[in-house]
Amino acid sequence: MNLERSQPPALALWLLRHFLPRRNREAITGDLLERFREGRSAYWFWRQVLVAILVGASSLLRARWTEICFAAAGTALTWGVPWGRIFPTAAMITSMNWGARLGWLILIEATSALIALPLFAALFLLQRTFSWANLLRVSFVFSMLLIAGDMPTIWWNVNHPLISRSQATWAIPTMLAWIFATFLISARFTRRLPFPSKIVPT
Repeated sequence: MNLERSQPPALALWLLRHFLPRRNREAITGDLLERFREGRSAYWFWRQVLVAILVGASSLLRARWTEICFAAAGTALTWGVPWGRIFPTAAMITSMNWGARLGWLILIEATSALIALPLFAALFLLQRTFSWANLLRVSFVFSMLLIAGDMPTIWWNVNHPLISRSQATWAIPTMLAWIFATFLISARFTRRLPFPSKIVPT
């Protein structure tokens, strides 16, 4: 009976170990387990776990606020471009061979990267890591991520030329989510890029 009493709720413990920020996960987990074994209830343990996860999520959100705003602005900017009027997107889905599709896709993604360049430049300036080399690196990563998301979309559209209303209702949010994720991943990537040599301390 004492052994059972010393074990906290398994699901709460799993959530604690997987959703708490890594920097203080061990300390908080150890503290909550110790206090639970001293006689705290399972309800108390659940409440503490949920509070810890919420506090951790809010602090993570504050730390990533710039990147989230950047991704939201980039998604809105990309979605607002009339791609169908500029590029033959309908023909890419219905009548082009794969070589022509790939060529147009590369051109579209290169255009997307050019449109996003001012946003990336602003982000680098905020981080004080602007350099043309860094701008080129993040543009390449951004383009590759977009291609990785668009290739399956084109393949699916080729095999399903007529899209039902129910398919359209999930297709658009999926596309928006991928664009947002692409900007967010690219923003995270900018933090790993080197400082420009002129501001590296000597």
